[in-house]
Amino acid sequence: MNIRIVIADDHPVLLAGMEHMLGPVADIQIVGLAADSTGMIELLGQQPVDVVVADFSMPKGRYGDGIALLRFLARRFPQVRRIVLTGVENPWVLRSILDVGVQVIVSKSDPHLHLEHAIRCALAGQAFLSPAIEQLLARHPVDALAPTQGQLTKRESEVLRMFAEGLSVAEIGERIGRSRKTISTQKMAAMRKLGLARDGDIFRYAISSGLVQASQVSRDHAGDDDAGN
Repeated sequence: MNIRIVIADDHPVLLAGMEHMLGPVADIQIVGLAADSTGMIELLGQQPVDVVVADFSMPKGRYGDGIALLRFLARRFPQVRRIVLTGVENPWVLRSILDVGVQVIVSKSDPHLHLEHAIRCALAGQAFLSPAIEQLLARHPVDALAPTQGQLTKRESEVLRMFAEGLSVAEIGERIGRSRKTISTQKMAAMRKLGLARDGDIFRYAISSGLVQASQVSRDHAGDDDAGN
């Protein structure tokens, strides 16, 4: 029996490479390729699919990306096994991918030969982490990654979301009609509740919690703290 797969990634060269590698495999049938979540969801809705291989960060799609998309896939297509193929090297985000029930993660930095094995593991309901992902997570214990979950107010969540999307404290205040001091106070209160020490932690929390889509997070700000994203 053929394993029917859909592959979604916003890099055409990577898509072509995966198609070239998996196309000759006798029992793997590539149902379709997609450049964003819109195309991926359309393919999943048109015909039976066993496994979806999705990039973690895919901008512009109607259904978003990151944790929010993975949750949507689980609700809308619970019978489809999910594989995340990603260049993310942030252990906090990777743990969050596992936390939403994704058992198979493949790093783009690993040889593509791991992908065929990953597809077979996903179909069988078995966990698989490619070597780079496994090594990265092994170096970072869970307790060192997870912030203490505090109860944020609606205003505090709103401020964190806009900050993660790249707005400054002053810009947030101007947009929602509050003083810079008020916004700064709400931001700091949210960070204390969540156990976040630095601005870079906000971006990681925003992605891992699904507060924003991965592609919405400000790349410039996220890179200020450390280069894992």
